[in-house]
Amino acid sequence: MDGARVLIVEDTEEVAEMLVLFLGSRGLKVTVATDGETALKLVREVLPNLIMLDVGLPDTDGYTLFTKFREINRTRYIPVLFLTRRNKKSDKIAGLQLGADDYITKPFDLEELYLRVQNCVTRALRDHLSDPHTGLPTGPIAREELSKIKGRGDRAALEFRLQRLSEFRDLYGSLPVADLLRYTALLLNRILNEHGSPEDFVGQTSEESFVIIAAPEKLDLLRKKILTHFDHDAAQHYSFAERQDDKVKVTGPLGQKRLVPILRLDVKAL
Repeated sequence: MDGARVLIVEDTEEVAEMLVLFLGSRGLKVTVATDGETALKLVREVLPNLIMLDVGLPDTDGYTLFTKFREINRTRYIPVLFLTRRNKKSDKIAGLQLGADDYITKPFDLEELYLRVQNCVTRALRDHLSDPHTGLPTGPIAREELSKIKGRGDRAALEFRLQRLSEFRDLYGSLPVADLLRYTALLLNRILNEHGSPEDFVGQTSEESFVIIAAPEKLDLLRKKILTHFDHDAAQHYSFAERQDDKVKVTGPLGQKRLVPILRLDVKAL
């Protein structure tokens, strides 16, 4: 739960600021969108673990925006908690019938809200809907998306696998590994945003394996862009590193230097 990413879609500045301060003090990483258009853009960039969605927005209503989230492959699995001043039972039922994970009315108790946020995120992780480090949909959802494209000529998939991850973990431990996984997820997601389409998909089939699904004619471009960026940035994941071809010179805790194989990202068509 600590470090979970929350996208708040809220146009009332005072409410948004209060939520940012409160949730931030609990260790959550918070991003705010003040309208539906911005939310649709940010949700594909931030890869949040939870969306907190106000029903009343200046350019749309929360129910319509929720439906859009559920129609997009890369956002349909993200838990959504509705925030609203509407306290009629029919309004709550409408939100829950759409498939929202929870619903809370304003004014709300902050401690209760935090518990609801915690429950939504924990439930998603328990059900393997998303990876806690990357925010990407995990095994079951990724496999479901792959099964959908079998026999289709307009969709194809690539698998990217991190090589030398165990050696990297031995050097630095679990926290830098989590940062590396998050970097890889954001890289794939960013390249897909720039060169793909909203219908494309990026997911995680295991800790070190990622998959993207896109139009077949886009795969070569996506592959080249992703590998080029990853190779360029690989040495930056090492402390005080100096790259030498396919190895990197690292400095140990006692000042000793040694060469280790650098991280790689391999790719294959599925």
